Amino acid sequence: MKRLFALLFTLAILVAGCDDKSDRGAATPIPPPPVAPSLETSASGKLPSPSAPSSESALPTVAVSPTSESLVVNIPTVEIQPTQAPSPEPPTQVAATASPDPSTDGPVATSAPPFVEPAPELLTTGLFEPGRRDDASLVEGEAIAYLVNGHAYQPYILFVEPSNELNVALAAYIGDHTDQTTPEGVTPPATADNALAGRPEILVYSPESNGLFTLVVRAIAGQGSFVAHFFDLVTPARGVVVQQAAALAAGTEQVYEVTSNGARPIIVAADPTDQSDIALDILSEDGTLLTTANYSGPGGVETAYVLPLGATSYLVKVREVNGGEANYQALIIALE
Repeated sequence: MKRLFALLFTLAILVAGCDDKSDRGAATPIPPPPVAPSLETSASGKLPSPSAPSSESALPTVAVSPTSESLVVNIPTVEIQPTQAPSPEPPTQVAATASPDPSTDGPVATSAPPFVEPAPELLTTGLFEPGRRDDASLVEGEAIAYLVNGHAYQPYILFVEPSNELNVALAAYIGDHTDQTTPEGVTPPATADNALAGRPEILVYSPESNGLFTLVVRAIAGQGSFVAHFFDLVTPARGVVVQQAAALAAGTEQVYEVTSNGARPIIVAADPTDQSDIALDILSEDGTLLTTANYSGPGGVETAYVLPLGATSYLVKVREVNGGEANYQALIIALE
């Protein structure tokens, strides 16, 4: 009887223990393991929600991905900031607009433009212009013509240097006569045939109206080459050392000093801008008179030249013949 009671008591305890385990499992479930703070919290700066974990919070990569995408979107904004800001104006452009280049001030603005060396094709391209020169060869009886667009009452100077065997004569014709260098029935208003073979000839012509005129260089004897130099009194040219307007008070003279380029000629011209009667004197450095030009009368241009044997200094004197006042344009050339 005691054994039966002990067996029943043991069975009751076992049954009670099984019921207690099922109750404990239902009442106190095992909590899930704690989750460490994700990058979402650090990147966004938000505190984790106290509520129970949900399906949204269980996917941290979904939350991190938009954060990284927003950072990528902000990068172009930083890159385009320079385009949003006003572009600075280059200081050099402002300086150029505000004030002119200092190099254009002063003597540069009033200095004569550089001389352009004449080209041989001038004879085929049209006009022969002051400041130019040309060289060619001729035999006796041949001639060459240059067409010029002249201005009324402006003196033009043609200076021709022939070789030793060539003797030349010069002439100026009104109009275009380049097709025939000896036009029949036409008298040239200006000619020059004064020097011997190999010696320079100089022709001065002042047209009475605007328009074309023709300069002719003719070989009257011998054969050889020549160089033709063409000037007016206002156009810059190679070798010009004086080119200016000047005035004389009554009873005064104007003296210029010039030195030749070796044995090259010195050419001098003075043109009154009023009706004064002026004369030119060329003197050696010691004051010896070498040549005088006083042929044109009141209001007429005077021209002279000298042929030095080497580098020589000269005095050029301009005076009014009657001792009166005079206004004139001066030109002195030391040929190179």
